[in-house]
Amino acid sequence: RIEIVGTSIEINMERGLHMPRKAIKRENGAGSVYKRKDLKRRPWVASAPATTQRDDESKRYTTNQQIIGYYATAQEAKDALENYRRAPTTKLNITLEELHEEWEPIAYRSISKQTQDNYDACWVKLEPLYKTKVRDIRTAQMQTILDRYSNPRPGTDKKGNPVELPPMSHSTLSKIKALLTQLFDYALQNDIAIKNYAKFLVLPKQEKTKKDCFTDLELQKIRKAAGNIPFADVILMMCYTGFRISEFLELTPFSYDSALNALKGGKKTEAGKGRVVPVHPAIRPYLASWLAKNGKTIICTDDGAPYTADSFRRQCYYPALEAIGVRRLTPHATRHTFATRLSAAGARVEDIQALAGHEDYDMTANTYIHQDIDTLRAAIEKLS
Repeated sequence: RIEIVGTSIEINMERGLHMPRKAIKRENGAGSVYKRKDLKRRPWVASAPATTQRDDESKRYTTNQQIIGYYATAQEAKDALENYRRAPTTKLNITLEELHEEWEPIAYRSISKQTQDNYDACWVKLEPLYKTKVRDIRTAQMQTILDRYSNPRPGTDKKGNPVELPPMSHSTLSKIKALLTQLFDYALQNDIAIKNYAKFLVLPKQEKTKKDCFTDLELQKIRKAAGNIPFADVILMMCYTGFRISEFLELTPFSYDSALNALKGGKKTEAGKGRVVPVHPAIRPYLASWLAKNGKTIICTDDGAPYTADSFRRQCYYPALEAIGVRRLTPHATRHTFATRLSAAGARVEDIQALAGHEDYDMTANTYIHQDIDTLRAAIEKLS
């Protein structure tokens, strides 16, 4: 038996005769599938079950039937109708832009300001999909956007001149995928999508980059510039504490324990949360100077406001390196400098791991060795 929408045809194998049978209708309230002759590419229409509303003034009833979508084959339309029947929603035709507007205030309640800024920057890259209905978005459409930013592309510089823009970093592309995954998770939770197609996105292979740190000569230049060139002292403090840039900028005056002469902070990993880092004598005067500003955070603007990691990099960190005359290494290089110099000074591996907040302890270091403040201070003071 061959079933065609609206008609069932039985084939008599012996005589080879086609005998039309009565059309099989869908039950009332089950929606419908039909073909439109004026549509060429996707002529099959899936329509949701009709809803009836009563107008209180006219006391008349009106019927509203929502289109689920247009499809190339009858089977695709049937599948779409069946999916809708399993998970009906009043937000059938919501666009990605509308979904984002609904998702953002909910999602931003529980994430950091830095993550919010990252999502905002990624959202701009998804503009080609703003007006697309979420239920129509598939992996291929999102992959096209990722692929575009994975390769060199035409663009303009700050002066508006045409230039070739370099591929985006693997980190940025990962954040775009993360945003899309979050949006589709929200769509799934609200029966707007039937599958999280963002999870199937493929990122370009990440090239391993060699991690670098400041040399002894460069560190000596930074040390001499501290107190003379703005923010050179901050770079020096980062080299002597090992905090990630976001962790360091979030330290508040309450993060400093004057009795222990140590900073307490960190957030990324379980091993890194709330770690204690004694303050080396070489940076105590600079730390005291910043604490005297009485800002919301230790490192703060002139009016006491915190810096974001991005604004600090652009406005403070890189200009300071240029003024000092050392290589333009990332802020994370200060963390590598910290660990490298501790190791060169003979500090124990487990002490370096505890001070840096690493999780890759071996069984002995992780289970049986507990560094007290005196042990950690001895390791810090090995930094000449």
